[in-house]
Amino acid sequence: MTQYCATDVAIRLSAGRPASVVVAGALAAIVAVTACTRGEDKPLPTDPKVRSEFIDTQSATLSEENRKLLNRFLARVKAQEAAGGASPAVSVAKAVALQRAYDGDVLQAQRNYQKQLTAANADVRVDMREQALVKEGPGKPVAANSATGKPDTGITFRYVVDVTNTSKRVIDRVVLRIDFRDAAGKYVVSVPALELKGPLAPGEAGRTTQTMALNPRYHAYLIAGYPAQVTAVATRIVYADGETIDAAAELKKLESLSRSKIE
Repeated sequence: MTQYCATDVAIRLSAGRPASVVVAGALAAIVAVTACTRGEDKPLPTDPKVRSEFIDTQSATLSEENRKLLNRFLARVKAQEAAGGASPAVSVAKAVALQRAYDGDVLQAQRNYQKQLTAANADVRVDMREQALVKEGPGKPVAANSATGKPDTGITFRYVVDVTNTSKRVIDRVVLRIDFRDAAGKYVVSVPALELKGPLAPGEAGRTTQTMALNPRYHAYLIAGYPAQVTAVATRIVYADGETIDAAAELKKLESLSRSKIE
């Protein structure tokens, strides 16, 4: 938005006024309006170096909250540029407003995800048991890794999953996310969507044995036989009556927000 000075420059044509005077007055008006434009209403430069200098100048005029919003916005812009995207042609004021709206959307999506996740895991109990490395015997074919298509080590990680229906309704299907971490809690690998089919009546338990082919490039920690922390959470439950709890859908919304283009 352009802010004008308190005194407006008015130009009126009269029969006795020379054209040169009119032109000079018009130029004076343009200069006056331009001089009164706020810096935060000017578009962000697209050149990273020039933009950085411009932001340094403008930051002093912003409140601390708006500076933080602008910094988060610029971090997203840099990520977009690094991925080959264009720089958005927006002003500082617009950037702050966009980031405030984005933060609100993310916060709401996080709350929805946590609400759905809590509800799902209140209705099932998941226990991980009997974790072990299994080596293929001599002469047996080595399976191909589904992600790379290349032969694996012939070593698989086997684990047992027990799921108990702690709700008062019949469960038709459950989708689990299983995470494998090292002893310090660092991420190793995950099974993002293990679907188990029922039905499971209230209080009933089901069991499944799962195996995961190990690749030395990604799973060296597990192949070495070090202890792993294996955790599982229910991300989706479909009940026999058709109702669904879907934390996975809310997580996808969060992921979609993080990838949204800034324009």
